[in-house]
Amino acid sequence: MAGRQRVSAPGSFWVHVRPRLRPIGEALFRDWLAITLGNHIWAWRRLSAGELAHEVAHIRHWREHGWWFPFVYLRAAVHARRSGGHWYFDNAFEREARTAAL
Repeated sequence: MAGRQRVSAPGSFWVHVRPRLRPIGEALFRDWLAITLGNHIWAWRRLSAGELAHEVAHIRHWREHGWWFPFVYLRAAVHARRSGGHWYFDNAFEREARTAAL
């Protein structure tokens, strides 16, 4: 179901569900589900509570780093890869978001 929902809570944010985003995202990332840009979470389907908690962790990252976040995230991905890990799964921001989702 497509739609947009504003989550009213301290530090509110928007969740956008757009099924038509699925093929676009999967062209870039095989298991893509959602992406967070600032205070907006874009997903191709409704998110479970754990998935939403993961994306809310990224909202905190955006708030902490501002518009520098994509660059800081990329630096963490490069560091993970150079350290012998996976650019996504071993990225410090993704590890923190996965912990928040537990």
